[in-house]
Amino acid sequence: MPPESHRMKRTILVGLAVGALVALLTIPFLGRYGWDRDELYFLTASHHLALGYVDFPPLIALLAWLVHAVFGDSLDALRLTSLACAIGSVVLVALMARELGGGIRVQAGAALAWGITPYVLGSASIFHPTWLDLLAWSAFLYVALLILVRGEPRLWPLLGIVAGLGLEAKYTIAALGIAFALGLCLSPARRLLRTPGPWLALAIALLLLGPNLIWQVDHDWPSLHFIGSQNNTTAEDTSRVEFTLQQFLFLGAAFVVGVAGVVRLWRDPRLRALAIVPVATTLLYFLSRGRSYYPLPADSIAVAAGAVAVAGWLRHGRRRSWALAGLVVLQLAVLAVVAPIVVPVLPTRTMISKGIWEASFYDDEIGWPEFATETARAWRQLPPAQRRETAVVVGNYGEASALELYGPALGLPPPLSGHLSWQYWRPAHLPQRRALLIGLDPSRVAALCASRRLLGRIGNRYHLANDEQGEEILECRLRAPLGALWGEISTDRL
Repeated sequence: MPPESHRMKRTILVGLAVGALVALLTIPFLGRYGWDRDELYFLTASHHLALGYVDFPPLIALLAWLVHAVFGDSLDALRLTSLACAIGSVVLVALMARELGGGIRVQAGAALAWGITPYVLGSASIFHPTWLDLLAWSAFLYVALLILVRGEPRLWPLLGIVAGLGLEAKYTIAALGIAFALGLCLSPARRLLRTPGPWLALAIALLLLGPNLIWQVDHDWPSLHFIGSQNNTTAEDTSRVEFTLQQFLFLGAAFVVGVAGVVRLWRDPRLRALAIVPVATTLLYFLSRGRSYYPLPADSIAVAAGAVAVAGWLRHGRRRSWALAGLVVLQLAVLAVVAPIVVPVLPTRTMISKGIWEASFYDDEIGWPEFATETARAWRQLPPAQRRETAVVVGNYGEASALELYGPALGLPPPLSGHLSWQYWRPAHLPQRRALLIGLDPSRVAALCASRRLLGRIGNRYHLANDEQGEEILECRLRAPLGALWGEISTDRL
């Protein structure tokens, strides 16, 4: 029998091979529709490195800074880092299957089942903390599995490090920690809570989160205000029926495999805590009206265990081979429906004409160059002397970040916005008595302007009805210097 290190290397190579398939399926479509508003925001955040931000922890900005330092303003390079995180989760699923007793074929099957889910395939479509979160959750579950199977207390500090780094990537991993703690309490593994290991892991995680907590205290806990606003918006966007349906659509046949995996984990008293994790995290976000994709990384352990369970079940009887064929057909059917929504496989005009953008995030990728161009056209209508006392103020983080990227080449000054973390990225003194306003609520415009004049409207070449389409570009004579009016602009709303 090959030595342990050799077998692990073989598992990693199997996971990487499946990851190469994921890359092959997604890399041809990198950047097809353009920058997403969130990606523009994270790129801007990389120019303002801090210990925290209103709506996300600092790790995504640091990663964007590293990518920018090497590749410049490369959308493809940013999205490849997201893809790399997803491939890392595929490798970890293969390792989980190995730890659960699956042979090399079962490991490959587990990695493939996970890798070709619409959820994982979507990783190359947007640079986002979601994919750092996916990698962190998968790593957490793998280390937790090692602790429960091997009983090695030396791994608890590693679990704490993974959790702490995950918290600096996306706060949602806290739900995973809560679910795992609940699983320990409700299973024979509760004895571990009487040992120092879990508490040491918790202390390490909180220690790593410490710098972000200091930033939150210094800025009056803006992320808490944001989370409340976001939950309200999420509840309006996604009903509980849609949440449940999307759980299946994001996973396809892996959902069925995952159910088998939960049963497999539950039947093993050592692993019962891990059986509780996917169910508990899903219920937590279902009840709190979170995004449907938030709990999906927890299903990685269920899919790994399910692959082992299904492989054992398929060993007996020819008829049961039809079950495998059924899973393949189910996955292909789900991909046919969902793939265009999560991977930009269709040409832009086809995607728009078929209405795909209404079910996806693609409307946030359309029209940013035109937004900057229309803003610059309005800016040039102002006399040169007037421009010197005029600021460009926009309504949301995407608009401001788009002007940050495209504006300098068009002769625009640095943009200003009071939205989310943009409220902190402004000069200390704002003496301007005039402003070019785009995308602000009419009530805010009325509070800011003594008089105003329409200079143009925002449009995009596809006439897509996204948030920016049709916005007015207003020349505004301010009621007071901009700095005195900043409270009318600054907001941490969505």
